[in-house]
Amino acid sequence: MALVHEVSARGAANVLVCEVNSRAVADLLVCRVNSRGPADQNDGIWCWVGSRGAASSTINWVGSRGAADLLICFVNSRGASGWQTDHPLRGRL
Repeated sequence: MALVHEVSARGAANVLVCEVNSRAVADLLVCRVNSRGPADQNDGIWCWVGSRGAASSTINWVGSRGAADLLICFVNSRGASGWQTDHPLRGRL
């Protein structure tokens, strides 16, 4: 389940994320949704939540690919979302 809460401090995040513009470079293609239901059991569908306690993952945005734990590219379709690589975070978001 990918219930995501954004934090401002790197040290407070579970995952450091860098957004990339190319699907070919991304580890994960992400579709944003407003409801928690579709985010259940799918790392590629993210629903932002307002509290850290409700989140399955806390993220911090980084500007450098080298500093990131995860490279993502946003997509408009749930069907297009999902892992592009065999990544250590698979199933853990």
